[in-house]
Amino acid sequence: MFQICTLNQTVSEMKKRQEIGRGIRLAVNQSGDRVRDEKVNVLTVVANENYEAYVSRYQGELEEAYGTSGLPPKPPNARKPGVAKLRKAVMLKPEFKELWEKIKHKTRYSVEIDSELLISEVVAKLDAVTITPAKLTVKKGKVVAADGTEKFSAVLAGRSEKTLTVKRDGLPNLVAVMASLMENTTPPVRLTRRTLLEIFRGTKSRTAALANPHEFATIAVRFIKSLLADQLVNGVRYEKINQWYEMTQLEEEIPSWQDYLIASPTSVYDHVVFQSEIEEKFVAGLEHDKRVKVYLKLPAWFTVPTPVGEYNPDWAIVMENRDAHGERQGKDLLYLVRETKDTTRPDSMRPNENRKIECGKVHFEKALGVSYRVVKSAAELP
Repeated sequence: MFQICTLNQTVSEMKKRQEIGRGIRLAVNQSGDRVRDEKVNVLTVVANENYEAYVSRYQGELEEAYGTSGLPPKPPNARKPGVAKLRKAVMLKPEFKELWEKIKHKTRYSVEIDSELLISEVVAKLDAVTITPAKLTVKKGKVVAADGTEKFSAVLAGRSEKTLTVKRDGLPNLVAVMASLMENTTPPVRLTRRTLLEIFRGTKSRTAALANPHEFATIAVRFIKSLLADQLVNGVRYEKINQWYEMTQLEEEIPSWQDYLIASPTSVYDHVVFQSEIEEKFVAGLEHDKRVKVYLKLPAWFTVPTPVGEYNPDWAIVMENRDAHGERQGKDLLYLVRETKDTTRPDSMRPNENRKIECGKVHFEKALGVSYRVVKSAAELP
């Protein structure tokens, strides 16, 4: 029996299919032979809302293709490899060359950190949580098996708890523990030991910290990393450097599955590779918008450095500057970078995802002078 527990918010439908594909492989016994027992080959998916909707749709596709008779589906041969090919004639169009000239520049960032503000915010967070003394819990149980069956049940026979008392001479160096926890995370974070000591001195939870030092250190580091990341992003500044991405870096062919390719007369490639339903709809919207002159799904190597990791924006677009009635508005052409999400609300995104987007906005708009925005559909482009 197999389980998939979705702890992360997977956006790519291709990734979801790969995960489910691994889960529905036939089990292998200790002899290396495939097990074909239906009671063994069961996949359970513990899904978040996004994943649940996808699994339901995928199950419907399987039932439509193979029926609901309970028989295992035949191995499908419908998926065929495909390829998106670079159209050099489109790449050399003046409007695309101008777009690339605007977005190609690499940048470096600098940040401003307000140590006093960080300390006060972390202390406020620590004072609002309860840090309980360490406890040792002992549970006793037994397994009861019914006669003549393979079923069994676990029964709790007893439980006891004891609060652990930490002797003062056995206390760890709290500052050293906090520094170690911060350095052994991804990405590693470092603050001066003086700052960490000021956080401990400022909190009202000092007694609780001494009763459960590791719990205090773990909670404190979690608050420090979150609040520090917010400060880094809010204070980030970008400047162009004497390096850039070359158009010659664009691959001549991008392999994919035909299921994830959309033919495109407008893109730099003859097909666009999409990774989610929202991207598929966005491409369809671009293709039907007569104002769009040319666009590109930015490759994975086209990244922007941020304090919380590399950021790869979604789309670069050139479109005519016209209103809903077709009237020209100011400049003839608009040069845009757009990120596609199923929501534009920052509180609905993962924290680091939102932070990268905020850095991307500063990079493109402040350093390069290119319009940048998060959109849900092509209708929100201008």
